[in-house]
Amino acid sequence: MNTPHDDRAALQAQAQDWLVRLTSGRATTVDAQDFKRWCAQSPLHAQVMAEMTRVWDVARPAAEAVAQRMRVAQPPRASVIARARHPNRRYILGAALAAGAAAFVVVRPPGRLWPALSDMTADYSTGTGEQRQVVLNDAVVVEMNTQTSFNLSHGADGDAATLDLLSGEAQVLLDASRAAPFTMTVGGGRLVAAAASRFNVRATGPEVCVTCMAGSVELNYGTRVLVAREAEQISYGRHGAEVARAPDLSTVNAWRERVLVFNDTPLADVVDEINRYRPGKLIVTNAELGRRKVQARLRLEQLARIESLIGASYGAKVTTLPAGIVLLG
Repeated sequence: MNTPHDDRAALQAQAQDWLVRLTSGRATTVDAQDFKRWCAQSPLHAQVMAEMTRVWDVARPAAEAVAQRMRVAQPPRASVIARARHPNRRYILGAALAAGAAAFVVVRPPGRLWPALSDMTADYSTGTGEQRQVVLNDAVVVEMNTQTSFNLSHGADGDAATLDLLSGEAQVLLDASRAAPFTMTVGGGRLVAAAASRFNVRATGPEVCVTCMAGSVELNYGTRVLVAREAEQISYGRHGAEVARAPDLSTVNAWRERVLVFNDTPLADVVDEINRYRPGKLIVTNAELGRRKVQARLRLEQLARIESLIGASYGAKVTTLPAGIVLLG
């Protein structure tokens, strides 16, 4: 016979499953209705869901605070040998989290409601809605967009650092005085750019998009070598790699001015992009609504209550759920 403790543990597991499902990006109207019915089954169901939501609400700022401390405390980086002798903070934090009972809240956060473990242990990272400029000591400036993380690796012989973009979006500006080529790895590809080049890299899904703003960028991807020059764009990933004329450099560059530009973009894609910049998760549950085209120029400061604007503009029904989840149907 199940004890009250067993019942509560089972409901806690179910509540966590619900939050994962609702933030997965695949939630439907049926899921939302089933979730409401689950919460209404008993006072205990509703209580457990409220408790689980509070746990996640506490975990998110705590994880973000840890990530912020990790970004401030940058360790010295002498050589590969030195790092092997003295385990760095990435190794120490990873071991501590693996041993901790609360590791689940940072290893795979649902819907990026807080930083993932890879973000927290990266050399540089930004949280949701945060943008940051990093000036490296070898004539390189890296401007980071929201939810972006990267590591720097140095060769044993003091070679120029290689930037490994883990996820997100960044723009790299190379000074004309730089002597050595700049190298970046991302999405299984290797990018090489010369002095005075500027390029934008976006790796937020299965495809990587590299837009050359000035100079040139070379991609080494498998057996292929492609070069993008000013106003050209390289896309690569599961569908191969190709170079094309960049559609609009001002749109690619808009995030640096804290602006999002959408030109005849389906609402579902607009919502996916907005979710990168605001806490919680917007979910379009109506396929027809998701196909509606959007022509808009939004400042990041407008995104806090964007669900109200979408509801008023497109007649969408707005349903607010725990953990910052908003259904648009």
